[in-house]
Amino acid sequence: MCSQVGLPRALSGRQLTKVMTEPATTHVPRLAAGCRMTQSADLGPVLLLPESMLRLTGPGPRILELCDGTRTLADVIAALQSEFSAADPAMIQREVLAFVASLNERRALDFT
Repeated sequence: MCSQVGLPRALSGRQLTKVMTEPATTHVPRLAAGCRMTQSADLGPVLLLPESMLRLTGPGPRILELCDGTRTLADVIAALQSEFSAADPAMIQREVLAFVASLNERRALDFT
């Protein structure tokens, strides 16, 4: 999902290296002020942060598209479970929650 040290590759089965508090599925995620997703000619999808950039891989861009401030995390997870119906739904939920928690820790996502 992201090629930055310390961020998970959601939906790939890799484990997080440190413990993070996962957001509740009732929370509504959106990009934080000063952050935006764009397409780089060289790197593909990237998330621009105020002082850095994260290269997004796999379903990372799709997850961020769904984190638009109108859907709960439960809605985001359900949409991804529908889109990736061959994958284990519980694994999708775990990985999405870990991915958004890591972005929240980096202050790239806010929750309401």
